[in-house]
Amino acid sequence: MADLNALSLYHKEHCPFCHKVRAVMAELKLDIPLVDMNANAQEWQRLQTEGGKGMVPCLRIDQGGETFWMYESDDIIEYLRDNFA
Repeated sequence: MADLNALSLYHKEHCPFCHKVRAVMAELKLDIPLVDMNANAQEWQRLQTEGGKGMVPCLRIDQGGETFWMYESDDIIEYLRDNFA
């Protein structure tokens, strides 16, 4: 099972796809840290450099000493439902 403490969601407040992911997080009562791309230029650069895309939403998963960057709202929602529902 995935570790909730190893997750963070890179998002923008007014992005409809980000809203969709945040709604599922609320439904599942998941307290995943949010990283606002409009308010944090350093994390925006990190998303692009380490993740490979400047696209949100993106779920950052730190697992087994590695970092994985999951894009696409439907993939993120499926991951959250599979691991935390």
